[in-house]
Amino acid sequence: MDSVNPMNVLKLLEENYKQLFQLDGQPSEADKQLKGLVKEFMDIKIIRAGSSSLALEEDLQYELQTDMQTFDEIEKLVAASNQLAEPDENPSQEDQVVEPLSSGTEPSSNEFYVQRIPNPKQPPSNAVTLDYKKRSVDFWRNVATKKRRSLSCVQTKFKKVTSIRQLQEWERHVAEGGSRYDKLKALRLETGKQFFLAKQKPHIAKDMDIRRWAVTANRTIGLVGFTASPDWVGKLKRNYGIVDRKITKFVTDKYIQEAPQVKKTAEECVALVRSRISDYGLDCMWNTDQSGFDYEMRPGRTLHLAGAKHVLAICQSENSMTHSYTVMMTISPGTRKFLPQLWITLQEDKGVFGPIVARTMFKADNLYVTASASGKMTKKLYLEWCEKILFSHVEDRCILLADSLKTYSDQEAVLEFKPEELEYEMITIPPKVTGDIQPLDRLFRMYKDFFRKISSFIILHSLPLQVHHRDVILKMHSLVYQQFARSPRFGDLANQAWHLRGYTDESFDYVNPTEFSFPKKLTGHCDHQNWDDRLLLKCGWCKAPLCFHHFYDQYHLCKIYLP
Repeated sequence: MDSVNPMNVLKLLEENYKQLFQLDGQPSEADKQLKGLVKEFMDIKIIRAGSSSLALEEDLQYELQTDMQTFDEIEKLVAASNQLAEPDENPSQEDQVVEPLSSGTEPSSNEFYVQRIPNPKQPPSNAVTLDYKKRSVDFWRNVATKKRRSLSCVQTKFKKVTSIRQLQEWERHVAEGGSRYDKLKALRLETGKQFFLAKQKPHIAKDMDIRRWAVTANRTIGLVGFTASPDWVGKLKRNYGIVDRKITKFVTDKYIQEAPQVKKTAEECVALVRSRISDYGLDCMWNTDQSGFDYEMRPGRTLHLAGAKHVLAICQSENSMTHSYTVMMTISPGTRKFLPQLWITLQEDKGVFGPIVARTMFKADNLYVTASASGKMTKKLYLEWCEKILFSHVEDRCILLADSLKTYSDQEAVLEFKPEELEYEMITIPPKVTGDIQPLDRLFRMYKDFFRKISSFIILHSLPLQVHHRDVILKMHSLVYQQFARSPRFGDLANQAWHLRGYTDESFDYVNPTEFSFPKKLTGHCDHQNWDDRLLLKCGWCKAPLCFHHFYDQYHLCKIYLP
């Protein structure tokens, strides 16, 4: 199938309808709902046609998990979202209070089903449950006197009853264990429940498993002719929001059994930090974390032609993509946000810089550069970080939140470097919950994305720089850290990271550094003379569009803030 361009489709639709309709102000509620249905259908066609999907920019919300509590809660969410019944679950005419929707037969795979736009003044579902039918019929038949009640009498208690014929039809449904709609709904509920139970383990589930659960459930429900067709499976998946996702981690039963206790330790850690913030304020609280950076940072995805089996991408050095160095960042929910210096540990064969390298390599005031044989933080380097970075930039009281790495474990040695007048405490994040409650985990992902965009720009435009070279790496970190961490424009980013981890109550409307500096429409021209005609980014301080030459070569370490 040829690829689908939705913009071409919209243009064709505009040509068809522009002679019949004119824009009339704000879209109505029905307009918005029809747009949603059409978009869903177009998205499915685009995916089936093999069109590429756009990767979203990294954001603080990226790792937020969707918690599945109970199956009943999932059903309530589905109902609350006003999702309409699928074609196979449309009530028959006698199941409805108002007009019927469809025949209720299973459509073929080639049928284009368009859902009915609901009336916003009516409740989202006008179907009647089997229990409601049974109570209505029992009241109508009046078993006690064996004399049927009148229609008006029944309608007084059961408002959804519209006719004697409807009651007779409901009586047949009750005798048969429900109408086709009732049985389809029961199949959906039972199959959804089995899927939910499987994901609580969590087991791997495929479409074939959904069909097996549905067919097994139908042995009890008894819907004649039901085969759990691919169309029905697809509709059930859309109803519950079930999609195919990449497995990011395999776990054992022990991991699942320990999950409640692990969650409890995380909650206790968050509660402890919140109590310290309540006692001493936000300014004394700091979170530090380290992250590995490949010497050549490249994205994992690229645009390519649909249908390609092998996608190649150029790199400057394969070796540099398998070796890494360490970056250590520190943030606070208080007024200072980030420490003024970024700690970097490069990989050097002997664990130290040679005298020539130490004298000639790039230096910047906002970087503190060290070396180790592995490129990773060691206990000795951690003590140096405490003395030179942390303790030299905090006053009166410091409460440090860090993960449970062994590097941080010797706090007695740390106290030897602590100034006497400083009140110091370290709170250790329990094992296995770092990704859930550490604020910096979210920011590092965004920082890497910012850094990676500049590296990719250098390689794409064949600029005469080796992105894995020591000086290039240090100069880029100095510039990126000044943009990302030091600009007042992005200050609420750190505050929101603390809030999303549960440490603070106030939510912040932050500006995403990547989205601001690399907008979808980067227009204008570089404010400097002799610009090279290729805009790189917009400065997070002065908002000036900059080419690579004036951002990197001219070392645009901006400190002029324009709101």
